[in-house]
Amino acid sequence: MSFNLFAVCTGRASHFIVNSAINPLRSVRLTVRQFSVTINRASHIGSKPIDIPPEVTLSFSYPLRPRTSNSAIPYGYPQVSVKGKLGKLDIDVLPFVTFTFESPTTSRVLGADLEPTPLASPRKFVSEAPPQVPQDVISGPGLLKVAVEDAAAKKQRGIWGLTRALMANAVHGVTEAFTSSLELVGVGYRASLEDIPPHPNEPADSQPKRQRLNLRVGYSHPVLINLPDSDTFLSCEVPSPNRILLKGIDKQELGLLGAGIRKWRPPEPYNGKGIYLNQEVIKRKEVKKK
Repeated sequence: MSFNLFAVCTGRASHFIVNSAINPLRSVRLTVRQFSVTINRASHIGSKPIDIPPEVTLSFSYPLRPRTSNSAIPYGYPQVSVKGKLGKLDIDVLPFVTFTFESPTTSRVLGADLEPTPLASPRKFVSEAPPQVPQDVISGPGLLKVAVEDAAAKKQRGIWGLTRALMANAVHGVTEAFTSSLELVGVGYRASLEDIPPHPNEPADSQPKRQRLNLRVGYSHPVLINLPDSDTFLSCEVPSPNRILLKGIDKQELGLLGAGIRKWRPPEPYNGKGIYLNQEVIKRKEVKKK
């Protein structure tokens, strides 16, 4: 039986010995010093159902993937595609994650009847187009529940909440889209939207029309940022010279684009000049006086 010196010094040795005899694990917990005084609370994000609107379609499949030297399993990971009125997003998931769709008329596990697709040689992707694989397709309205095989495993608990968050962001993106705003604060700071000039060595008709941002943020030269040419990026607007609005269905892509624009002139704490992302608030500092 363990002995607690703190209990002896405070006159609580008898109470500690009785509790240790009744519950031996209590003596171990009492000797562990916590870094925080708050109670540890487990996250329940993964177990929260996702509301699937009527215009959203989910498809579960095992796409054909190339075999590499680091492939530890003979089968590729599954993939969930979320399709809505604004576009489509593909999310790769791990094999121990399961999805249960519940509606007033049915309740079933996505991909329960599908067989995993074996990994193929990389040469097959070069010589011919990947073949079509079976899919398990469902449509809303309903609730999507995410689960894992072993909720006690640390890795699976982390992937559980991550997968649920990615699925919820995908559903929100294809139905309502995400927006990100940037504000340019500084004397002479301004932004404009312009077309990318065609390449001189290629015909102008064969080149797709793309746009870029032209930033004037205190450098001797303009900062030119090409906008993404993807189906997940929807639009970029400049309603005023010091304000930029980005819109897309992929939250990660939109966040990376906004961070890439902000890094050219991060807000500085003394004068407050810089590029502010999503109404961020910085801690101001007083200018040092001699």
